[in-house]
Amino acid sequence: MIRILSGSALALALAACASAPSATPATLILGTWTCSTTSEGMAIAGVLDYRADGTVKGDAMMDADMPGMKASITGDVDATWAFLPDGKLQETITALKVKSAVLDGQAAPAAMIPLMIQPMVNESVVNQSSISTAVFAAETFTSTDEEGVVTSCKR
Repeated sequence: MIRILSGSALALALAACASAPSATPATLILGTWTCSTTSEGMAIAGVLDYRADGTVKGDAMMDADMPGMKASITGDVDATWAFLPDGKLQETITALKVKSAVLDGQAAPAAMIPLMIQPMVNESVVNQSSISTAVFAAETFTSTDEEGVVTSCKR
């Protein structure tokens, strides 16, 4: 569900599902999901655990094809989620700790991650929110954010 997109480099999307006739979206979203999305030259995937306390923990992989550079980043994601009164899903990334980065096919030196890459991620992704329309089915979940970006998740 890693789908919060910054205008420049990184994004994250979040989502989930299950099915039970009397279940609410807030119960359907609970559990672990494998999610993916693409938008504006970025492919984002992750394994996310939506928790009953309104938090999300997971792993994210982001591939960006930016002008003049290709980047692949992996990291640990922390986020919050809530269903709004109108039924839409609001997700906010509270942290994204970069574990590795590959820039133009070369592994980024370990020292570059905390000095350059992590600050860029913090500025462009952390504390960003998205609001989406959530559709649950059997073992899948699809969300479409306000900009039309679709995230697909499965158990």
